[in-house]
Amino acid sequence: MLQLSVTESGHSATLSAAILLYGDNRTTYATVHEVKPIKDRPEIMPGRLVTEADLVALAKDLSSGAEAIATHWIDPGVLAKGQDRLIWWTPPGKRPMFFQASGRNNDTFTGSAVCPVPGLVWMAMPGHGLYVYAIKGALRPDQQTQLYQAPFFNVWGRGRVCIGSAFLPTEEKKWSSEAWEQTFFGSRFTHPNFSEKNRLIQGASPTKFWKGMVGKPAEAFPEQKLVQMPLMVADLLDRMLLDTLAKLPKPKGEF
Repeated sequence: MLQLSVTESGHSATLSAAILLYGDNRTTYATVHEVKPIKDRPEIMPGRLVTEADLVALAKDLSSGAEAIATHWIDPGVLAKGQDRLIWWTPPGKRPMFFQASGRNNDTFTGSAVCPVPGLVWMAMPGHGLYVYAIKGALRPDQQTQLYQAPFFNVWGRGRVCIGSAFLPTEEKKWSSEAWEQTFFGSRFTHPNFSEKNRLIQGASPTKFWKGMVGKPAEAFPEQKLVQMPLMVADLLDRMLLDTLAKLPKPKGEF
């Protein structure tokens, strides 16, 4: 296990180990080294590749205070959580939705209603934004569950949400799924984020579709209208996900 020195206010700390990172634009691997005093100078000894146990020990040693020993409730909707992302899902249902005509887009409208929505897989990456995707069915998704384009205004073709003037969750709520959902459904849906046909909603004009839903909401979202994406839930767990998303083709007319 990686041994770390603990620094306390008013006391000196001893350098006992070093981690060296290797790579060009990103870290490809790391090594851990013992540090020994030689002739009154600390010197880095030959090392070995960092293991998962080393990283766990490092995270544990760097944690402090009540947060390190607190017991946290895990919401049953949570699918995965890492240091940089929270992934959860919500089953099909109905949500209050608010639409507001955009001065920059004539193909928009103003209105509101409680509208049906499909099952959704959400991913919050504080610092990188909110992503949302649709799924078919009402069962809890697994890693092999196919993802579909979230059929909403304000969502780009790779799943990222355009926050616009909406209020982001506060720092203390940045890992709250409920806070992120409120940011999304509590904002105004102003316009589709791209103009490619059959890419946001299969076989229908997005504006005409949602205007119809507001005028006469259906009992359930028509899943045959969902557009399949080249992604599964497992892809959201990949640490190189943002690189993967960047390689996906943009829909026509995306801005």
